[in-house]
Amino acid sequence: MINDPKIFKKWFTASIIPIVLFYLCEFRFFYLISLPAVLVAGSTNKNLLAVFSVCAFAWFLIREKKLKFGYFGISFILVFVSVTISTILSSFEFGYKLTQVIWGILPYLLLLLYFPAKRYLADKTTMEQFIVIGEIASIFVSILFFIQYAKYTGKPSVFLKIPDLIPDHYIWHPEEGLRIRNTFDGFFRVFSLVIFDRIIAKKFRKSLLDIISYAAILAVILLIDRSRAYLVIVLVSSIAILIYRSRKRITTVIFLAGSLALMGGAAVAFIKLTSIAESVLNNSGSWFARVEAAGHYMGVGFEHIFFGIGMADPESYPAVEKYVRGLQGLYYPDDVGLFGLFALLGIIGIALYIVIMIKVCRSFKYATDNKALLFGLMICLILSSVLTSYFDKARLMALVFTAVLCEINTDPRLSKYEFNRFNRL
Repeated sequence: MINDPKIFKKWFTASIIPIVLFYLCEFRFFYLISLPAVLVAGSTNKNLLAVFSVCAFAWFLIREKKLKFGYFGISFILVFVSVTISTILSSFEFGYKLTQVIWGILPYLLLLLYFPAKRYLADKTTMEQFIVIGEIASIFVSILFFIQYAKYTGKPSVFLKIPDLIPDHYIWHPEEGLRIRNTFDGFFRVFSLVIFDRIIAKKFRKSLLDIISYAAILAVILLIDRSRAYLVIVLVSSIAILIYRSRKRITTVIFLAGSLALMGGAAVAFIKLTSIAESVLNNSGSWFARVEAAGHYMGVGFEHIFFGIGMADPESYPAVEKYVRGLQGLYYPDDVGLFGLFALLGIIGIALYIVIMIKVCRSFKYATDNKALLFGLMICLILSSVLTSYFDKARLMALVFTAVLCEINTDPRLSKYEFNRFNRL
């Protein structure tokens, strides 16, 4: 208990306010107010969060007056350098404007958030505040979208500031309901696992807020995002956490509750996997398009093998857009995981991604706390990479949050080893 008002005010300002600002940026002020299009237009737009990350990083440097790279810091710097070089080089080949180059690079400034986050979220009190506020924010934004989902009958019925997020197909066919892809990816992908791990760790006791927020996130993925693969990955990763935490000691309560959760998750996963298998076997739907897209992007990648084609949006250049997205414009590099990443950042990007995957696996191996959570994060990263790369703009927050959680739960000697090895290069 903090009795001194001055100390309380300083503590409140240093912890709560930055956390609240983060969630306001992550959830775009809950889609209730109009913001500049350059900061929020499009479901994969992370410019607002990138601006917040730069401010948080600058504030962190001013306060700390030094920078510790940590276990993932050097890798993140190299990722940003790779994105910058590949995007600048692509402007010479495709004739992109300077603004397109900047908007292609800007979202990756979000990686700077890793440095202050790993420092302050290492404090258990601050992490608890971050999670609880995040759960409340997740429930609130989910409720808003559930209301919008129920009221949606076309563009005139949209009360949230999301018109640029709704695919044209669902604007033309409102009878199919509301669907918004990628908006709830990234942070939710990892945060859902953090919440589930808390539920299992607390053996479902005093976990009402955790359970409601976890259920809300799953419902948003199921109803609004409608990504079968995303839902299956979250459920399988959650089940992995449950199995790991229960491997040594299983009480009656956790066995019954876990079994119900496991059966429910397995049933949903089975239904979704059956649907996916039917799409693959019938060579139809989005899965057939993904197979074709993977081959397309392999070809693009081999034509730009070292640095790829960069992260600039080719939308205003029809000839370039056909090259990047296929003649019919149906392909998207962020739909085919490492194949798309190979096209965007070349073999250098693939190498950096593999390095980060290895570091996440090593973090699990040398974890000193929350090892079950790190196991789930490792499973989630590996499964996600089949179809979606954490280097995609929409999932950058998943990359940063995964790295932060690995950093604060791993033996600190691992970070020192990484830094000393880099200095010897």
